[in-house]
Amino acid sequence: NHRCEDYVLICSIDTKDEGDSSKVCATWKHQATSGNAPSSRGLHCAATLNDGKTNESKAVVIFGGAAKDGSMSNEAFVLDTITWKWTKLDCSGEMPSPRAGACLCSVDEDTVLLFGGAKPGDGGLVGLNDIWTLRVDTKSGKASWTRLVHNTSADGGNGCTSPPGRNAATLTRINANVLPKEVWKRESNDAYFLLQGGWYPFRKTYNDVFVLRVSEK
Repeated sequence: NHRCEDYVLICSIDTKDEGDSSKVCATWKHQATSGNAPSSRGLHCAATLNDGKTNESKAVVIFGGAAKDGSMSNEAFVLDTITWKWTKLDCSGEMPSPRAGACLCSVDEDTVLLFGGAKPGDGGLVGLNDIWTLRVDTKSGKASWTRLVHNTSADGGNGCTSPPGRNAATLTRINANVLPKEVWKRESNDAYFLLQGGWYPFRKTYNDVFVLRVSEK
């Protein structure tokens, strides 16, 4: 049996006061969707796009993943979280290679950041450390890829402080104020992301931490 499924689940969190303490309750439900949905898959990545005015979620972008037969994808889809309609994105520009276990994180209300993952290679799965942005127009269903950093060898051998290639890591946007002063520029509008852990498939598991600074041109 394979664990790939093709439905959407919503988890609702509610806190109930019980005297001097409170109880957190979670409720799961299947969410019906419409539109051009992705096929069933696992090891895809997802990130929300929030409304710039309300900061509430307006959509979820998913990328990549592996199908039941092990084939990998570089498709991108967006799910409108108001209408619950799927759209397969019509992407322009050079695209990331098909992969699974990548990281995806929101940059702003219409852009997500992609890091790494693993792709098939002659000797097995190959850990990646390339970085891309995907800018999404949720109304038209069009999107454009931009590569920020090329993939390098498994040991990060590009002369820079780059994380070795990996999948199954975590990537989180962070407030620059939590970083040491020598790491960030106080008067800039740069975005900062924290990468932690992951593994180079069947070779090495990582517990390291990297900070990525992304500047707008």
